[in-house]
Amino acid sequence: MAELMATGESHEPWTAHARDPLARWQAQVESDVLPVTAAPARCFAAGCVTRVTFPDDASFQEAFRRTADLQLGEGSAHMQLPPEHRASGEVVAAWLVLRPASVP
Repeated sequence: MAELMATGESHEPWTAHARDPLARWQAQVESDVLPVTAAPARCFAAGCVTRVTFPDDASFQEAFRRTADLQLGEGSAHMQLPPEHRASGEVVAAWLVLRPASVP
């Protein structure tokens, strides 16, 4: 995450398109697993990220199993970073959509 942020905040045109996959990702998880809370996406030169809060570990694990199969569009990779387990039982994970390879 630190490496991503170190690339500097970005408002390049591709970032507008990177927010859409993050919203689709959240919608798919909410539809298939459980409601989640997602922070507004922040975009950097290397990619866009949002922090997502799951109500419990079971819902996080189910969403994590589905991450690789998500179809979020063409041109950029997506990933979920390792989670943070809170004392409340909530689980927070960062979702990333990387800068498309086609963007110089």
